[in-house]
Amino acid sequence: MKDLLALFGLTATPAAPSEADVALRPVTRRRLARDQYTRPPSFTDLLPWCEYLPDHQAFLLEDGRSVGIVLEITPVGCEARPPSFMGELHQGLLGMLSNVLEIDPSPWVVQVYVQDETDLRTTSAALRDYVRADLRDSTLTRHWLAVMDAHLSATSRPGGVFHDSVVTNWRWGGKLRRTRLVVYRRFRREEQPLRDSLEQLRDQVGRLRASLDAAGVSSRVADGEHVYDWLLQWFNPKPGICDGDSARLADIAPYPGDRDLPFGRDFAELLTLSVPQSDTDANLWRLDGMPHTVVSVQGLRRAPEIGALTAERAVGDQVYAVFDRLPVGTVMAMTLVCRPQDLLRAHVANVKRASVGDGAEAVLAHENASQVELQMARGDRLVPTYMSFYVRAENDTALRRQVNHVESLLLQNGLQTVGRESEFLACDAWLRNLPMNYDPALDRSHRRSRLMFGTHLTSLLPVYGRSRGTGHPGQLFWNRGGEPLSFDPLHKDDRKKNGHMLIVGPTGAGKSATLVYLIMQALAVWRPRVYLIEAGNSFGLMCDYLRSHALSVHSVAMQPNADVSLPPFAGALSLLETDPTLAAVDLEAVDAATPDDDDPADDLEEGRDLLGEMEIAARIMITGGDAREDARMSRADRLVIRRAILEAAGQVRATGRDQVLTEDVATALRRAGQDESLDPRRRERAVDMGDALLLFCSGVAGHFFNREGNRWPDVDVTHLDMGILQREGYEDQLTVAYIALMNHINSVVEARQHDARPTLVITDEGHIITTNPLLAPYVIKITKMWRKFGAWYWIATQNLDDFPDASRRMLSMLEWWLCLVMPKDEVEQIARFRQLTDEQRQMLLSARKESGKYTEGVVLTDSLAALFRNVPPALALALAQTEKDEKAARAQIMRCEHCSEVEAAMHIAAGIERRRAGD
Repeated sequence: MKDLLALFGLTATPAAPSEADVALRPVTRRRLARDQYTRPPSFTDLLPWCEYLPDHQAFLLEDGRSVGIVLEITPVGCEARPPSFMGELHQGLLGMLSNVLEIDPSPWVVQVYVQDETDLRTTSAALRDYVRADLRDSTLTRHWLAVMDAHLSATSRPGGVFHDSVVTNWRWGGKLRRTRLVVYRRFRREEQPLRDSLEQLRDQVGRLRASLDAAGVSSRVADGEHVYDWLLQWFNPKPGICDGDSARLADIAPYPGDRDLPFGRDFAELLTLSVPQSDTDANLWRLDGMPHTVVSVQGLRRAPEIGALTAERAVGDQVYAVFDRLPVGTVMAMTLVCRPQDLLRAHVANVKRASVGDGAEAVLAHENASQVELQMARGDRLVPTYMSFYVRAENDTALRRQVNHVESLLLQNGLQTVGRESEFLACDAWLRNLPMNYDPALDRSHRRSRLMFGTHLTSLLPVYGRSRGTGHPGQLFWNRGGEPLSFDPLHKDDRKKNGHMLIVGPTGAGKSATLVYLIMQALAVWRPRVYLIEAGNSFGLMCDYLRSHALSVHSVAMQPNADVSLPPFAGALSLLETDPTLAAVDLEAVDAATPDDDDPADDLEEGRDLLGEMEIAARIMITGGDAREDARMSRADRLVIRRAILEAAGQVRATGRDQVLTEDVATALRRAGQDESLDPRRRERAVDMGDALLLFCSGVAGHFFNREGNRWPDVDVTHLDMGILQREGYEDQLTVAYIALMNHINSVVEARQHDARPTLVITDEGHIITTNPLLAPYVIKITKMWRKFGAWYWIATQNLDDFPDASRRMLSMLEWWLCLVMPKDEVEQIARFRQLTDEQRQMLLSARKESGKYTEGVVLTDSLAALFRNVPPALALALAQTEKDEKAARAQIMRCEHCSEVEAAMHIAAGIERRRAGD
């Protein structure tokens, strides 16, 4: 009857025992004590970690002789990379497999774990530590770090910050994708000394790291604190002592350290703050009341693509990585057992010999075994592999939904999972796949590992990822997966040649917001002297904000009623100190000063040519910036101009003045027209040039360029708006003003070259200001010494169409290029000035933008090419708003709140943050 009931899942109700069946025994003190103090099974006894050995950066396991090491891996950025790049990386990883020592019995075990962590406080801490120590308590830096802390926290909140409908069609939010590699071996020989075990471990890890490095995958050894923080949050997902916030565990239960340990301390016992419970009926574990289970992979349905799980792939109109679509908190675990290939060949041969008979199954098994032997003969390896996915949820119902989602997603991508109805060992699998807890000897009975070809295995490894930059958070952006991507043109390790930079982005690409963010971040981290040159007063509000946070700002607008004077020849007296005789200037000197525009390798480290710079300014004033007029300028004309500048300097010094004005040079040119030693044509030409120069001695031009200038104050930020000079018809005056300003800046950076403070010279609207063909050689001349002075030239422009070919050397001098949302024709314009590889072209074309959410771009340097996503703090967006409706909105807030324009911008920033929170 009991068997019949069991068929229907029923059990009989047991009959009540009779008094005769019950053995009446007296209750003894021993029996009472035994029943009262019986211990439940210990969870920590099932964990392998006994002690961390800081001197060896290794973990001692529970048997006292087995050891292991944890590495943190930085995946290779694979977004927008061509198949050739992926193939080379794949081949490099195959080399890693062949470099691992294969031993039997007690083989080496390599485990790989990948998971997304949404706690970005480590990024905030890294940014805070990166700031110059003397700036951390300054008003601006304190405020900006608070802004960034809030921004990082808001961006990484559960559920993401917005829905990306253009690229991934998925929620986007900040996170860290952590990839860890565990190497260990369970030593069976009791007589093996611990020092021998550690030596073998170091050798194996060294071989692995060397192979990873050769493949372009960087790694570092994780210490005890890193592993403690990792596993503490794993085993305490919703700790009661933190009100359910596991991110606070590091503050409430910090790592106790590795020195002066109490007697009997067990590393595993530190990790559980509550008692985990195994629910065998539901086939899951409960940690802090949250259900946890594991989804095991049974095998491959098809050969996986390279980077099948963690690399970006195009699926229709969407671009995403499979791991992006897994539920929050999912951990992928891969366990590789490094068994000798000869044993595996023998195993395949045994299968082949056993496949006898005429049955279809026997014939198929024989053919499969033969194909495996051929593949191994070609050099492919067989690796016993166990893949699993740790899944957790708030309750059992949510867990079932998430498990179904994981199984469906894996099935779509060629991974066959063990169905829940067939999974009787989920609780055991959850334990066995923990770091260093997998014992190959126990797999003989359960057979959970599957033989996998090395070519397939390396396609699944989670080392194909997204770029994270250089790791120096001087400038902090994101990648498409939400991971912080950082680099720093001001850090000496991030630049090979210089920190000069081009920022290019078409209208609507978010160039202004990006530039505001770059400036704010640089000021908070490095506090450089900033010279901001623009047309349109786009950065006036940002300058007001900087004033309100204790930075000194000097703002100048080139307007007729402004007391601004930029005499381009003011420093000509210094020429007499280095070149006191007019005879020193001859045609050979003019030839030597003529740059070879076709030679990009021109030495940019030679001394500054001040006379050549002033000659360029004079030529622009004489020709009005007209390329046809400048083409008429002969070498002899240039010689006359140089001699006139020197003669004017001599005359000014003789009269006791300290600045050479434009009219002084014009007078010297007209005086050259009376020099009988010159032939009549050259005398006539000198008079013509002097007359042309007189146009800059009266009216608006005279106001700006023919008055003695006062030295501008030494401030944190100098803001120059070109004002009236940006209008049509003032192109020559605009160029001359730019040259005069650059001369002033050069004097400052040269005088300040011995202090630790860098200088940024930032030109916005470069397509308006710097398109004169004569200006590019001038910029090269004046900036070629700036590397030694710690000054960097940044130029931002909407497009490169208006830049003449003469600008090629100027633009190629800039090591850093930030290219925002490049259309195809603009990519071709970039190729005019910078040689692009096919990979870089593809990357530039793949950048996208979604209005109100993000702008993508590509950073290109001699050592870095990465696709980034700009999701700046709301404050940077609010300070960059220059459209008419945006100004009207600020004005409305100012009227209603009776506040300043900066305070109104803060209100707008708060509104942007609220909209992000409600997305």
